[in-house]
Amino acid sequence: MRTKEFLSRIQAAVEIKHDLFYQTLSSLVINSFLKSFDDQFKDFRRRFKELQMADEKGEVYNEFIDFVNEKMNEDIAIQTLAINHAGCDERECVSNDCTAMENHRTEVLRQAEVGFFNTVFSSAFLPNGEAQRQKDVVFRESLVELQTVATLNHPDILIPSKYYDEAPWLPAQRHLALLPAFKSPSGKLSCIMNCVFTIFKLLFVGASGLTILEGRTDDSSVPGADDLLPVLIYVIIHANPPNLLSTIDYIDNFTPRAITGQDQYMLMQFRGAVEFIKSMLNKNPKVS
Repeated sequence: MRTKEFLSRIQAAVEIKHDLFYQTLSSLVINSFLKSFDDQFKDFRRRFKELQMADEKGEVYNEFIDFVNEKMNEDIAIQTLAINHAGCDERECVSNDCTAMENHRTEVLRQAEVGFFNTVFSSAFLPNGEAQRQKDVVFRESLVELQTVATLNHPDILIPSKYYDEAPWLPAQRHLALLPAFKSPSGKLSCIMNCVFTIFKLLFVGASGLTILEGRTDDSSVPGADDLLPVLIYVIIHANPPNLLSTIDYIDNFTPRAITGQDQYMLMQFRGAVEFIKSMLNKNPKVS
């Protein structure tokens, strides 16, 4: 029994070291790959900064992503690393049927995106300058006033009482508070996705506890859009992250790949919540 436990611990330690080695090697290979195109990347960034319109900037950024994808397909080191780590068939990896290769591509693109926007962020996030910044400031100040009346049972919000125990959903608010820490569009998008997903989990916990106490086992414990939206509205109002309107525009302008599935649904719900908040402000000029 002791020998079996000992061998299990050895195996677990080996797997941890293997993963750490892969992560370190992967980082070195990706950094080397991206650094080899420094001159081309500088040209993309120069062209990006020279443009004024967001859609034109978006076209240049899409060209940049296409360039990285093209060079990635030609890079032997990138492909070999994914193949060796997964132990999969080389033909599957090269033909894009390999999960390991796809994950590797995603990481390369993420690092390329982070490096790109770390350099051009000031010209990308607020392309309209002070006018856009002022719009964000006015919206945020309006939410500060709206917070004083945006209660759980506000007539425009009407959060179901079965979820009150989880209020004010601070874990979800913390994800929105992290928005300013990220410069890349995907980084900011991940904050929004994490916020919405956290609300879903908290709503599920609240509803599940209630149905268990009531002795029911039906589907009423599964939260839907009608449950999510009021809580999301409440969370956005009380988290009140800076530059929220510009953040949504930034994600829309510079997310190079189409958002689908669950991510698309969650982003749609978030946009809907922001639009609803705007309508609340328009209805009550005292706080707008």
